[in-house]
Amino acid sequence: MTTVRPDAELADLDVPAAITRGLLLTGGPRQALFTEAAIAAAHRAEAADVGPYPLGFLAQHVRAGGFAAALALPEPVISRPGRTLVRSWLEAAAASGADLGREHLFARWLAEVSALLALRRDLRALGD
Repeated sequence: MTTVRPDAELADLDVPAAITRGLLLTGGPRQALFTEAAIAAAHRAEAADVGPYPLGFLAQHVRAGGFAAALALPEPVISRPGRTLVRSWLEAAAASGADLGREHLFARWLAEVSALLALRRDLRALGD
């Protein structure tokens, strides 16, 4: 059975901690990374004015170059609040240790957050 958490609960979710745990541990922590943490991250990215395309590009960059290459980017996304947010995610992922499998898993997570942002944007456009 899947627990549905309201947005108010997701607002308090520690996304960086969920990233580190989800990359290191399978089972519940990994599931939480790709469910609650991804949804909370999409909400925060949207609030920081980070769109789906920059996150999708960053996902490809992580997949190609790993955590170190992504952390070396001076501006992983354009807005200052977005940079701070995304850098906290990158640092949390890198804290799990350099590992090709974890880097690809994190890239997949970023791509999922990007897809959630695109979906939310498309649904809002349909409502207008």
